Amino acid sequence: MRISKKIFVSSLAGIIASSLFLVAGTQAQADVGSPGYVESTRGNIVTSGSGDCVHTGYWKSEMANIVGCDGVVLDAPVEVIQGEPTGLVGAIVVPEAALFAFDKADLTDEGKAAIDDVRKELRPEISTAYAGIIIGHTDSTGSAEYNLGLSKRRAQAVGDYLVSTGVPADILREVGRGEEDPVASNDTEEGRAQNRRVEVIAIAEPRALDAIRFPSVVLFPRRSAELTEQGKEVLATQLQEARDMLSRATYIEVIGHTDDVGDDAYNMELSEQRAESVRNYLIGAGVDGSKMVTVGAGESMPIASNKTDEGRAENRRVEVMVLGRVQQ
Repeated sequence: MRISKKIFVSSLAGIIASSLFLVAGTQAQADVGSPGYVESTRGNIVTSGSGDCVHTGYWKSEMANIVGCDGVVLDAPVEVIQGEPTGLVGAIVVPEAALFAFDKADLTDEGKAAIDDVRKELRPEISTAYAGIIIGHTDSTGSAEYNLGLSKRRAQAVGDYLVSTGVPADILREVGRGEEDPVASNDTEEGRAQNRRVEVIAIAEPRALDAIRFPSVVLFPRRSAELTEQGKEVLATQLQEARDMLSRATYIEVIGHTDDVGDDAYNMELSEQRAESVRNYLIGAGVDGSKMVTVGAGESMPIASNKTDEGRAENRRVEVMVLGRVQQ
């Protein structure tokens, strides 16, 4: 059995033209309290039949600070952050023949032994990593649809075995790429054999990934997971800037985050729904959905203090995390 090993860091210098993009408007609104506006039981601003935000009896013009109400538009930075080499990334490429019988997605005993070797070789240790990404690949033999399904089932089989050995299930991300990412020609048996593979990638820390960070107020109404028209425009602008980065990525993770205000379960659900909305938009705009997963982090990964309005506003965000292509 031959296993290819390497350690690499995410590097996309020059792909991102700027580290900060701004969108026009006024102060971003915190998700806590909306003086002057009528709210539903879920905390959303009530709108009239004509789409106008409904005011309370004591509303005054200086209370107009809700995006989408009374002409208030967006003003929040969208950050583009280049990954840092200190967030080490480890990768191992395992040939399909070392894991599975022909055209099967059940690990053989030899395959289980190969995964055990992967755990020993990966640094950082995958059990304590931020994420373990498992990517299945096939050659071009057969239909593209069948290959996509087979690659995903094989990635899931590797993930299931890793969980059985003690790797936490919540850090694993399984992706099936089918025949989309060949590393050799499919015109020869040798090339097809190289293309049939599973990549296991351990990411020590989120900072190893390039990221586009969107404040929630840029994309969504308060306590909602439905993209606003302004939010779609912001995504479209960023997509034009980052299309090359996204098209050449090995893996894309869309993560929703909230502050700690409110119920934990509600925050988790909202973060999942917002991540899914962004993923769906990106797919509709032409980004390959087979390399994307969504993660709802709720309030578990703050980047600022939740004790201030400003800190809570920073924590309410959606991040598009990008891992550069694994080089063979």
